[in-house]
Amino acid sequence: MTRFVVVGWFGFLVALYSGQAVAQQSCDRQFDSTYELIQEAIFDNKGCTAASCHGAAVQGGLDLREGRSYEALVDAPAQTVDGFSLVVPGQKEQSLLWYNLAAATLPDQWEAPLRAMPIGVAPLSVDELEAMREWIEAGAPREGVLPITGDLLDACLPPAKPIEIDPLEPPPPGEGVQIRMPKWEVPPNGEDEVCFVSYYDVSDQVSPEYLSPDGESFRYNRIQIRQDPLSHHLIVNRYRGNTNNSLVGDFRCRGGANEGATCEPTDLGACGDGVCGSRIVSSFACIEFDGGAGAFGGGFTGTQETATEQRLLPGVYDQLPTKGWILWNSHAFNLTDETGKVEAWLNFDFAEPEDQTFPGRDIFTAGTIFNMSVPAFQAQEVCSTVTLPGKSHLFELSSHTHKRGIRFQTFEGAFRCDGGPRSGAVCPPFGPDPNFDTPDACSGAPCRAKVPPAAGDCNGDLEVEIAELIQAVNISLGLEARNRCPRADPDGNRDVTVAELIAAVRSSLNVEYRDPNDSLLYTSLVYNDPAVTYFDPPLDFPSNEAARDARALTYCAMYDNGFSDPAEVKRRSLSPNSCFANACAEGKVGAPCRGSDHAACDTSPGAGDGVCDACTLGGGVTTEDEMFILLGSFYVD
Repeated sequence: MTRFVVVGWFGFLVALYSGQAVAQQSCDRQFDSTYELIQEAIFDNKGCTAASCHGAAVQGGLDLREGRSYEALVDAPAQTVDGFSLVVPGQKEQSLLWYNLAAATLPDQWEAPLRAMPIGVAPLSVDELEAMREWIEAGAPREGVLPITGDLLDACLPPAKPIEIDPLEPPPPGEGVQIRMPKWEVPPNGEDEVCFVSYYDVSDQVSPEYLSPDGESFRYNRIQIRQDPLSHHLIVNRYRGNTNNSLVGDFRCRGGANEGATCEPTDLGACGDGVCGSRIVSSFACIEFDGGAGAFGGGFTGTQETATEQRLLPGVYDQLPTKGWILWNSHAFNLTDETGKVEAWLNFDFAEPEDQTFPGRDIFTAGTIFNMSVPAFQAQEVCSTVTLPGKSHLFELSSHTHKRGIRFQTFEGAFRCDGGPRSGAVCPPFGPDPNFDTPDACSGAPCRAKVPPAAGDCNGDLEVEIAELIQAVNISLGLEARNRCPRADPDGNRDVTVAELIAAVRSSLNVEYRDPNDSLLYTSLVYNDPAVTYFDPPLDFPSNEAARDARALTYCAMYDNGFSDPAEVKRRSLSPNSCFANACAEGKVGAPCRGSDHAACDTSPGAGDGVCDACTLGGGVTTEDEMFILLGSFYVD
């Protein structure tokens, strides 16, 4: 099995725009933009613009000299490695420049397709590489400021303004279609989660070979999404509700020369270069919209990043009606002093006829979304399971938490407490984490997942008893019907052989348990740049005749509510509507208190240095609250 891993690491989106990231006392190096800083600190100072390299010699067709480098890099196809562009805005994992630089700095994590860079000089430092990552993931802007890059590269930059990404070019005619999200605005120093509706019609752009048998939907096997970098997440869903109700009404042009004008949503030319969209409604998960699934439905696509690509395996496809209504669920925050905007572009590449075999399916575990409750200055690991259908083939895993979700892991198998007062409860496979002083979820009992027996497990408890062996023998002799114990015949040839009986006996003598290290499929350590793990070939799961636990995944997230850094505890002053202060955030840090009783937190009577402001961390819609969602993709044959 080959496993491709795209790893998210370093920093938080908050640091992207926070002025605190460059609170320097003095500075001898002043730059007007992040890209101007990168030009000098990376390209010039690392010798990349030397005449013999990417200067006058233009090695590999790349000119990195000032005034020429941007056009040579951004959205420019690589001449040395097929299938790559040098820099794809918002997508470091699609950018050859990133692989070449990261492979030199972090060779254990990244491998260059051709060669690591730079050559002949020291690799970029971790801070220099992080500055490049921040720039690419923020949309690779030519203008604009990412304050954290000034701090990383020891330079001064002007105050940040909202960055706007370059629009995604539509696919070539006949190869795919584009759907565009209407623009919405985020106020200065504001955060909002919104929902709205728009109409699309691409029926005249789809050839018959890409249509479903009824001719109503087009089939695709690749989606590219690009959005402005203020966004925290975008969930895209079909809208099946009433477009004439008061919530959805008031369609207006959003973006373009006709901004603000009323429009007929089914007239796709009414807004010129803008898009006709419904009223912008502040809403969590679009739950107010009739027929809307919003976050709890997972949508048919979406992204947690500025840009992403979702590519299905050969033979796997998804489909969307050629015309209809889209429900957009967008969450963004703006830490600058100017109004920002969020737009998004979705490109769908048509699935060729030979790739229209298996419909793709998604994992989106909304039932566990608010499962955490972490006391102030403590950490907690939350776990749950999901069971895939029989004959599933898993080819992608990812995750979603907010900023205090510091680790997300997914394991093959159903890990549960084996005995003790919480027998059967889902538990973290590696047990209590001493680094975070988490409690023992199983109160001394082991946390284990059984390996499915090779044969003979009639009742699906992942063990083989004497009665089950007798039943298997009776089936092999024709004394009982095979459907009384399908697991006695694991190869499904409707004949219980001697070899299968021997396998059942061996399984009855020795219950095997999964090794957590061998079962670990996925790890992500950064909430706003979550890892995406691809499996090629996919992981195969057994048929419905096998025990449910043989088709299970266990997923766990660690939440740190000020345990590692007390300054990062959730505070009521930052979340007045979602928590009640029950611990001291200043003064006697960690001591219990109630509400506004700040005196209870004073280090000594009358000191006046106490603040009762720390809260228990729970679920919610803002980045100060938390979520717990497993994401993934699979197909069933």
